[in-house]
Amino acid sequence: MPWPALAARTEGDGAPFVLLHGGVGSSSHWARNIEALARNYRVVAFDLPGYGASPDVPENLEPEQYIDWVAATVSEVAGDGCELAGFSFGGVIAARIAARFGARIQRLSLLAPGGFGVPKGRVISTVKVPPQGTSPQERRKAVAANLASWMLSTLPGSDDEVVDMQIYNIDHARFDSRRVSLRETLLEDLRRMTASVQLMWGARDALAYPSIDARAEVCRAVRPGMPVELIEDAGHWVQFEQPERVNELLLKFHRG
Repeated sequence: MPWPALAARTEGDGAPFVLLHGGVGSSSHWARNIEALARNYRVVAFDLPGYGASPDVPENLEPEQYIDWVAATVSEVAGDGCELAGFSFGGVIAARIAARFGARIQRLSLLAPGGFGVPKGRVISTVKVPPQGTSPQERRKAVAANLASWMLSTLPGSDDEVVDMQIYNIDHARFDSRRVSLRETLLEDLRRMTASVQLMWGARDALAYPSIDARAEVCRAVRPGMPVELIEDAGHWVQFEQPERVNELLLKFHRG
């Protein structure tokens, strides 16, 4: 079936490099990475269905149909082959696409990916975000606190630009990413794909449960020798907190 077009931020020339963002996100999850990658590639950072400026998701759409939608869109960009990176929820989708596309995905970077199933026992402290139309300052304080709980390694100021980015993403999120990201799909996809793969986590990632080491170990068990990078002074949103290091790793790996 023909799928509606997805919004995307596109920069640069050359071979295509597709970026897929995390849950409650948009292409802004790659705001500090696109320019660096675009010096070598034609970077396409999508807003996934139900996020940012992309279309809404039909209520009855199944998780694998959601993957179908994104895969069809990536296929149009990829042509004979592309580089691919996915963050968190986007990492789950990127892995499923790589498993389907075979040699068309040349190299894959997964940053703090989901796909490990429901993290039973994980507790993340969050603050209820006041709805639109209430006190802007109270809303910003709540968003900043939540960013520090599960996305970043430090508490941003309520006037920081990252709070504006997150408020936009919250207000434009119309799909529950957990329908895709909390399934146990990643290990099977790692087994099936032919692409070279690297994994990255911020050393202070609160969402990697029971631990980053535990997740890395099960991934290495299905793909021995796969590079796994642990990046200091970063939480879950590793490519935002440590962009220079992440950009360096992405360029080194994807240049082959």
